[in-house]
Amino acid sequence: MGLILTTHDTGYEDPDAATIAKVLASLDGTRHVLATLGHSELTYLQASGSVQTGFALEHQEGSLDRHYRSRSADLPLDEVTHIFQRYARGDGSWRQGLEWERVPYVGQKTPWFATWVGYFIILLIVIVAIWLWRRP
Repeated sequence: MGLILTTHDTGYEDPDAATIAKVLASLDGTRHVLATLGHSELTYLQASGSVQTGFALEHQEGSLDRHYRSRSADLPLDEVTHIFQRYARGDGSWRQGLEWERVPYVGQKTPWFATWVGYFIILLIVIVAIWLWRRP
């Protein structure tokens, strides 16, 4: 499967180095703040931020348990561009030179009353209350 470079409103299949540089340079911190280069929804490299303030990087490698972010959130445009271009070429050295920290996956917790068991218990309580109220 090929690479796709996406932003808020654009997408490029198998982008070349010039397209990657142009897209990253267009991140302005207002409407355009995110660029993602990936093989799938679970395998990607992502930059967020702007040219003025710098960028933070995240990458995921096939699973939510293998999700990482750069410790630095103010990476300069030229460094981020080189990292994206190496990632696009399949050069494994794109990870080097940055400190990465794991982003722990925190699953969504559903309260008991929002489950079918909770609804069943509430329904049972209502039925019993109506039955007790209607008794002669």
